[in-house]
Amino acid sequence: MAKYDGIKNQELLDFEKTKDELTLIFKDNRYLFIKIKNGDFSVDLAACNSAKGQELQGVEEGNNEITLTFKDMKLPVKAQSGKLEIDSIPE
Repeated sequence: MAKYDGIKNQELLDFEKTKDELTLIFKDNRYLFIKIKNGDFSVDLAACNSAKGQELQGVEEGNNEITLTFKDMKLPVKAQSGKLEIDSIPE
């Protein structure tokens, strides 16, 4: 998807998780914001830590979920309830 072209092949530097948002910080000031509206989402924080330093190879968006593919792993983020809203900067 063109929506994610700005972050593909970029190294994941860090991430920040709050109750209703996961922000992935990539090289060259690129970000992916995953927000949950009126609900909860699940993400494996250990997998987020493992993905640090790896380049994002692909993104698959499904029904209220997104899966980020890195060289050695996949990082799924799923809405348990509510609606996921996803923004990438720059697009």
